Amino acid sequence: MTFPLSPGKILCYGVLCVDQVLRIPAHPDPDGHGRILSEGEHIGGEATNTAATLSRLGLTARLLGNAIGEDRWGDFFLREMRRFPGLDSSGVSADYSVRTPHTVILSVSDGTRTILGHFPDMRSAPLRPKDLEGVSLLTVDPFLGENATRAASAAKEMGIPILTVEIAPDHPLAACSTFVINSAGFIRRHRLGDDAEVAVGLLKEGVRGVIVTRGAEGCRAFHEDGTSASDPAFQTTVRDATGAGDAFRAGFICGLYYGWDLKDAIRFATATAAVNCRAVGGCGGVESLEQVQQFLRRGRPASPQGRSAPRPAVPRSRPVPSANEPIAPDVI
Repeated sequence: MTFPLSPGKILCYGVLCVDQVLRIPAHPDPDGHGRILSEGEHIGGEATNTAATLSRLGLTARLLGNAIGEDRWGDFFLREMRRFPGLDSSGVSADYSVRTPHTVILSVSDGTRTILGHFPDMRSAPLRPKDLEGVSLLTVDPFLGENATRAASAAKEMGIPILTVEIAPDHPLAACSTFVINSAGFIRRHRLGDDAEVAVGLLKEGVRGVIVTRGAEGCRAFHEDGTSASDPAFQTTVRDATGAGDAFRAGFICGLYYGWDLKDAIRFATATAAVNCRAVGGCGGVESLEQVQQFLRRGRPASPQGRSAPRPAVPRSRPVPSANEPIAPDVI
């Protein structure tokens, strides 16, 4: 089963912020004391991480979303954007009256993380019709409220596929979405039921495919024809799980763009998430498409019953771009 995309750019519309990642060995007891293994600031936000990773995978991505402030976090965000030459962030606006959204992320050595967010002002400009020109796929975060729903509705009217994350079946974006990726944590926090129940509800709204990511347990995909399949996670050394879901989303979009079978696109997405976890930051681990493909060929699924998938075949009409970054050694 395939779902090829038309040639064009990927538009990522959603959350832009700055993450301060503190790596710690464990959470201290109440009134206790802990130590920090490392700390650093990184660009963040679901849309930012996805767009940055897409650019590293060789796709043309455009980033739009909430305004950032004319403050040190905003300056850092705009400066870091220059590290991603394939990413068009020209539409990101700075507003002196806005404080740049930012988070403190406690990233624990066991692979878990706790996110403390400060998002006092998430105002965003609505998408304009010209923003959707030449767009192959729109991926939208629900956290921009009505502007997110309007963007998805406009894209649907233009026949543009839409990928959404973290929504329940009764969310307005469900009726517009082609694919939905939910995390098991989102489903649990909002007490939506079990994975299958949520997926079936979304499919009834017209979504063509639903993927539920489960961290170290891999993911499960639900298709419009009523079938479902599980995909195991890869064994890897996790330095920081921040942005793993965003990397998964980027990897899945990459697979769609190159016309791979959905099963191979999901396997590639799982590998992309694993590679991203080997570095600190929401988009710090993925350097190139070739790097992920090499990991995919050599990696071992975390489940002993799983089998490594072969390298997905890339259609000749869209040759894989040459890697612009050195390939990092695999950790498997």
